[in-house]
Amino acid sequence: MGCNACGEQVSLNLITDNITIGQDIVLTCTVHGIQTIDRTTTRQWSMGDDDELICYNGRINNLRKYDEKILFGNEFCLTIFNITEADLNIAYQCRYGFDAASKLIEADKPTSILSLRLENDLITFGGDIILTCTVNGIRALDSDVTRQWSMGNHDQLLSYNGRINNHRKYKETIFHGNAFSLKILNVTVQDVNVTYRCRYGFDTATYFIKMSESASLQKGSPCYHSSNIPCRIAETHKDKGNLTRNDTISFTEKLGTKTNVPLLATLIPSAIIVVAVAVIYIVIAKRKHQRKGKNT
Repeated sequence: MGCNACGEQVSLNLITDNITIGQDIVLTCTVHGIQTIDRTTTRQWSMGDDDELICYNGRINNLRKYDEKILFGNEFCLTIFNITEADLNIAYQCRYGFDAASKLIEADKPTSILSLRLENDLITFGGDIILTCTVNGIRALDSDVTRQWSMGNHDQLLSYNGRINNHRKYKETIFHGNAFSLKILNVTVQDVNVTYRCRYGFDTATYFIKMSESASLQKGSPCYHSSNIPCRIAETHKDKGNLTRNDTISFTEKLGTKTNVPLLATLIPSAIIVVAVAVIYIVIAKRKHQRKGKNT
């Protein structure tokens, strides 16, 4: 900003309060000591150490990127469209006649707020758990910023910048954008009822994976609650047990029925043979009796 005591009659201000990537910013140049802008006096906008020309007396070098307006009174302004990182941390300059003023446009410090979430609806022994850490306030992860995963009360280190302490147990994935995840392989009892932490730079987020007490009492049930998701697997296994038991009983009953069939098949012919023998015996006995009567 110029100072009138030094003979500088121009000041430059940033109208936009917050600078956001993708939005527009407006720079306003104020000419002190006059009431209105004289259009015949040279106006100029430039940027950077090389004083790259942006606008000269209303003639813009890139109409898609910049726009100049002469405001009511003693001001004129420059609008920069669709701010990118290339537009920031640069000094912009306005000139009016032989007077000039400059201002450094700096990027706002991003507010990095971590959030950690569990991707699984249900946790099963032998399965996998996936935790995703999201860095809010940035578009992409910075490879120079420390990433870290740890667990438990003693903050046991699991991964540091992608270097895993146990490749058979853990795997880290970096996504396009502002998130990275940890996969816990072959889940056991030691992996639940534990607090997990992700770190990005100086920020930390935690997530406690809780195993429900009711589920833990059901021996042989591999199902545990994650967050407030109800456990269904134990119930399913219990129903399957009933079905298996019923199937066994049904099979035994069927087996008994099948055993009776061959038994009847054996008894019926035997009875027929006995009856036939008895009939033959009676016939023979009757004939002998008839012969004795004739001889007499």
